[in-house]
Order: sequence, then C-alpha cells, then structure tokens
Amino acid sequence: MEREATIRPARREECAVLAQLAAPDRAGGFLLPLTAAEVAAHLHEFLVAEVGGEVVAMGRLKRFTDSLAEVRSLVVRPDHRRQELGRRLVRALLRRAAETGVRYCFALTDRTAFFDRLGFHPVHKEVLPVKIWADCAACPKRERCDEVAVWREVGPPQR
Repeated sequence: MEREATIRPARREECAVLAQLAAPDRAGGFLLPLTAAEVAAHLHEFLVAEVGGEVVAMGRLKRFTDSLAEVRSLVVRPDHRRQELGRRLVRALLRRAAETGVRYCFALTDRTAFFDRLGFHPVHKEVLPVKIWADCAACPKRERCDEVAVWREVGPPQR
C-alpha cells in the first residue's frame, strides 16, 4: 500500500540525511558536492518529500538575484522514483519562488523531458552568467558539460 508523501521544509536535524540522500548522485557526477554543513547553511532553501516519517526526496531553490533562482539538488531515492515526487517538489519550489517575487527559475539538467513537462524551455547557458561564475567555474565537468540549461517564468515582472 502506497503512503502519501508530504512536501515540507527541511528541518535542522535532517542536514546529514539530505547530504546522504545526495551522495549517490554526487558520486555519479549528477550533482555538485553537497555536505551536511552546506545544507545547514542554506537550510531555508530546501524542501523535502517525507513518506512514513522518512525523507525520501529533496529539492532546493537557490536564489541568485531578486528575480532569478535555480531549482537544484533535486534527488529522489531510487525506491521512490516514478511516484511524482520530483514533479511535486519542483512545483512546490516554483510556488515558493513566485511567492517571494522571483520572476524566472532555471535548472541545469540532463533530464530535459522532465523539466519540459513542468513548463521549462531550453536556453543558452550564456543567459545565466551569475550561475556560470558562481558554480560552473569550479565544476570538474566545466569543459565537457553534458547538462542543458532550462528555464521558465514563474511570476509577474517586478516594478
């Protein structure tokens, strides 16, 4: 019997759990390094999916400017994939972005079909210089990056 997942903000006592959840994807080169200390420092950016009292998925909304944020660190535990958890997390992150005045969200991904179904469209990475300088400059895959930049509008223009 499937139990309903709850999407909620991450809690301080879950920092190590989130870092551990990300570890297999990080080791496979799919995520930038994510430590428990980094999770703790940016805890307010994380949402989790909890099933039966256990964190089984997470996502992060990292704000770069007043109007631009990144959906990142999206991980669903393998035994909970194909249950809409990733989609629910991204939608919750997009709502959070819109509620805080963000106009655009982007992601770097090798799973473009997933983001396409959520209204994201491919964009040249050069449109995202703040991301490139903040994270990509230190990435070991920088010269042979296999990820595609996608983005979508989430809120009205700021005045």
